[in-house]
Amino acid sequence: MGSIIIYFIVGMVILTTSSLAFGASISTPLSFNLIGASDNVEVPAPSVNITSIDFIQEVAENGVIETDAINFSIGNEDTVNSHSYEVCLVMEGPIGVFNPSSGSTPACTTTSSIPANSIVTNQLISTTNATTINDLLNISVSVEELS
Repeated sequence: MGSIIIYFIVGMVILTTSSLAFGASISTPLSFNLIGASDNVEVPAPSVNITSIDFIQEVAENGVIETDAINFSIGNEDTVNSHSYEVCLVMEGPIGVFNPSSGSTPACTTTSSIPANSIVTNQLISTTNATTINDLLNISVSVEELS
């Protein structure tokens, strides 16, 4: 019977110690990161627009239509500053097969400096391998503002 009392006292000491140790974090009020609100870092609107994407298609030796490049226009929507951009392309098809292949260098192009509120046409990105049009599942285009 005496050992039960000792276990009870040791248990209460551990519970009290842990409650005091974690008390500061438990009593800290929760706060939410309100996206776009006053407590959040402002994320500026993108200053770029990609339009007029055309796939350059070709007929392979076996008669199948495939693509290995895109031609596109890119517009700088900033009304004050000129910018240059890096545009990258990845095509998927069939499932899990990427062009360029996963882990390799992406297919990218860098634009010249585009004046404020202007569009540059005939930008070209070529990939290393051709993707059959029937197998094309997904196309990812990313844009990074360089200057």
